[in-house]
Amino acid sequence: MKLKEKVLLLLKTREGEFLSGQELAEQLEVTRAGIWKAIKALQEEGYPIEAITNRGYALQSMPDILSAVGIKQELLKENQYLHVEVEKQIDSTNTRLKQMVTEGEHRDMVLLAEEQTQGRGRFGRAFFSPYGTGLYMSFLLHPQLQYREGELLTISAAVAVAKAIEKISGEEAQIKWVNDIWMRGRKIAGILTEASTSLESGQLEYAIIGIGINVTEPAQGFPEELKDIAHSVFPKAIKKENLRNQLAGEIINQFMSCYGEIRERKFLEEYKKRSFVVGKDISVLRMGQKRNAKALEVDDQCHLKVQYEDGTIEYLSSGEVSIRV
Repeated sequence: MKLKEKVLLLLKTREGEFLSGQELAEQLEVTRAGIWKAIKALQEEGYPIEAITNRGYALQSMPDILSAVGIKQELLKENQYLHVEVEKQIDSTNTRLKQMVTEGEHRDMVLLAEEQTQGRGRFGRAFFSPYGTGLYMSFLLHPQLQYREGELLTISAAVAVAKAIEKISGEEAQIKWVNDIWMRGRKIAGILTEASTSLESGQLEYAIIGIGINVTEPAQGFPEELKDIAHSVFPKAIKKENLRNQLAGEIINQFMSCYGEIRERKFLEEYKKRSFVVGKDISVLRMGQKRNAKALEVDDQCHLKVQYEDGTIEYLSSGEVSIRV
């Protein structure tokens, strides 16, 4: 943990209370000059830290700025072992984690960013990731799963994200098969799972589960091509302390609960309950071809059972569907 994060943690623990530079320096075993630099850095990032001569420093509130400290404080005791990192700007949290693995990273961890310059979704699509209004996070995990079971990670993540969003926002969140989260009839979040597999055992060596959420609408709105597709958890800008840290922490807690019982698939019924494509007329897009069908059910393998217009039945394990209006 960086010094400024340690300072922030102490100030957050005693929010609203003044701590002298000397007291902070003694507790963290650094110089007062180091404390002063850390305070200035936090103030420049937007933390409302009041500094009064002969009294010290006090954090007046916890603003909506992503921080490892803010997220860790939201985690349940059993999830505190996870390493959490936050970057201001990054190309893609998934891409960066893959680079870290090649550089020797082996811990289970979560990487978050305030902004992605090359955010990615499924099928190589770009994921709009502006600064300060979204939640862009990726898990690096080492599951004891076979390759064919990897889709369980995506399914459990979808359930976790939907439940977390619902808890924080108070509004219903649904799942569009297989990995999109919708609210009020439009997409507000997506999930991208990538993994490396041992050729000998067929077991996953590691998995990266990327989650992108539009928390609030960007000040300039969504790009023209997304205006009729994308939505946000909170449709209007709101001022709420520690909002995205709380949401990130809740997602981690919900997902790790599912992850701990992933082979039992206890999350499957929740996934089915939240799936809103069942019973709908849909279009199935695969390999550049589109076929009309009706979505019949999600089975116990998380496959989507569909019936095409010619009467044939198929169980989809991958692909893309859209609801026909």
